[in-house]
Amino acid sequence: MSRDLHDNHELLAARLLTGGNGVLAASAALGVVTVVVQPRAAAHPEVFQYALLGVYGLFVVAALLAPWSGRRVVAVLNGIVAVGYLALVALAWPAFAITGTPPAGQLLWLLTVIALPVLAAVIAWGQAGGWIMLGALAVTVPLLRLAMDDTSANAIANDVQACATAFLLCALAGTTLARAQRADLAARAARDAGVREAEVAARREVESRAQALVHDEVMATLGFAARATPQMLPVLASQARHAREALRSLSAEPSAPMSVDMLRDTLRTLAHSHGAQFDDRTVASGLPTPDVPAEVAGAVIGAAQQALVNTQRHAPGSTSAVVLRSDRDAVVVEVTDDGPGFDADAVPPGRLGIAVSIVARMQAVGGRALVHTGTGRGVTVELRWGAAPVPRTHGRADAALLQDREMRLSGALLAGGPVLLALFSLVWMDQPAPALTAGAALAAAFILVGHRAGRARAGAVIATAVLCLIAVGAMLFTGGVVPSSAPGPTYAGMWPLVGAAVVLGMLCLRGRPGAAAVILVPVIVIGTLSVAPGPFDEVRAAVVRSILIVVAAATLAVSIRVLDRRVARDRALALRASSERAWLAEVTARARDKVLRWDETVGPVLARIAAGHELTDDEKRHCAALEGALRDGYRAGRLDAPAVAAAAARARRRGVDVVLIDDVPDRAIGAADLDGLHRWLVGELDSADGAFIARILPAGRPVIATAASAVGSTDFGG
Repeated sequence: MSRDLHDNHELLAARLLTGGNGVLAASAALGVVTVVVQPRAAAHPEVFQYALLGVYGLFVVAALLAPWSGRRVVAVLNGIVAVGYLALVALAWPAFAITGTPPAGQLLWLLTVIALPVLAAVIAWGQAGGWIMLGALAVTVPLLRLAMDDTSANAIANDVQACATAFLLCALAGTTLARAQRADLAARAARDAGVREAEVAARREVESRAQALVHDEVMATLGFAARATPQMLPVLASQARHAREALRSLSAEPSAPMSVDMLRDTLRTLAHSHGAQFDDRTVASGLPTPDVPAEVAGAVIGAAQQALVNTQRHAPGSTSAVVLRSDRDAVVVEVTDDGPGFDADAVPPGRLGIAVSIVARMQAVGGRALVHTGTGRGVTVELRWGAAPVPRTHGRADAALLQDREMRLSGALLAGGPVLLALFSLVWMDQPAPALTAGAALAAAFILVGHRAGRARAGAVIATAVLCLIAVGAMLFTGGVVPSSAPGPTYAGMWPLVGAAVVLGMLCLRGRPGAAAVILVPVIVIGTLSVAPGPFDEVRAAVVRSILIVVAAATLAVSIRVLDRRVARDRALALRASSERAWLAEVTARARDKVLRWDETVGPVLARIAAGHELTDDEKRHCAALEGALRDGYRAGRLDAPAVAAAAARARRRGVDVVLIDDVPDRAIGAADLDGLHRWLVGELDSADGAFIARILPAGRPVIATAASAVGSTDFGG
């Protein structure tokens, strides 16, 4: 997966926010000629009006360009429109002064829709930039109104609601971008961790496959070659060719996954070739069974083959069987025989058939192998691999959009708006009780919604709805909460309706956009009925603003949830893809390195054996030395030092059967003792005759190691 698709959720969020801001800007511009009534609009200079329309046009242009722009370009576009808007607000009064136009009348409504530049500032500079822009406009717009003598009730209500809307959208937009940024960081971290894990798994897989191939093919060939008779040469040549092909196959790219049906057919053929029965006990659930990865299938087949070979070698004449069981969760293969069995505790430590070709083979692919046996009880080798369950990746879809502290602060700040407007009613109205009721209800609603950050429960949603309906219902008693001097319904009289819409926008932050949309319907109905029979000129602006607030908040909230789900999906896909690439690259590189090194050491010997030539005595001794060196790589542990390996090779060329064993990792040996142990062992090997065995003894023994040959036995340490 490309980084453009899965590491740029921030870009996706920025494009989404820019597009939404463009829609809001177009709606605001359209509202000037449809729903916004300004009977005393100030006569702004034409140049200024054109500049204002140009800035709004830039919002739309940025929205149109965003889908094809990178993150930096999107930020620059939004920065330009945010600064341009702020500059127009700041230069509005000087524009009047320069042109000689008296600064009187209502401020152009487009200069008070401050949510647009605030949202653009968030996209350009992050949430901190949005708060700075909000603070600057929250100061500049009121000062401009004072300079223009535009301090009507409508103006005050508009500005309070504009600040509340901008505050809400700033919180939502900032949360969206922050979540997207964290998602990108988490995706990169997860991918890097996945790559590291894949490389470790690849190394483990290569080592396991290499050990199994060496044990099953190369060591067997070299061991037979060291004792070969002329009659064995044709069979030995075929085995050597097979061993070379097996080594070369190690560096081949892993093949495609194997279906359970193919695995079944392969195991059936394998069982019959070894004279064993095959029993299929797969579960027919009616559901598709997932394929088995190629490396897993190879490990299962190879381990089953080694188990059958062990049966033929150690329990000739016994009845054996291969049993396959699989369902959607696991694949289990059992290789059984009714032979004499063995005492597992008495198995010599140098035996590698089970440890390397069966147990380690399965462990390397995330499976396991269990051997069930006992004297007189036969042997059952159980090979089990379970497909890792697909985790339910919620990402952060169930997480709160804001933290509890941020939600409480937001609720408290937004509660100040209706409280402020309610207090103005003490000046504006002869009977301020309805306004005070509406202000108290909305303030309580903001505090309630902001109390927690997680998804709002049903009780909180119901209480919020009741408080919003109480606030808007207060308008029924006055025909709108308006100044007593007003001739009829005004925009200022609809502030409880717009305040309720901001509350519902906060409810979207609590993960309840659907409930907010449903509650908005009776809120608007009651608000409209409160001013019946009209006039409705200025009421339309309040209704449209209320709808836009809830729609914008709900859209952003839903977008965040959708983004979270996409993040979780993309993260899983990117992690899987990068892990597979890393695994494949590591497997290929390490396997080729292994093959090159083995070609240097055992390749010439295997080639000569494969040609069918009779080996000289020196070549047979060389085969024995190589076979022993390979064994030492598995079981010699700390005894496998360069000097010891060289001494072991010299002894094997003299015909000495050398066995080096270190199977007690709990026995701690200091560096000085280990160096002395190696020097001692070199001397013992150089004087050894016949069979020679050296091993490190378990912790608690009085000596560190012991060595014995036909010459005698000696101890080291103690």
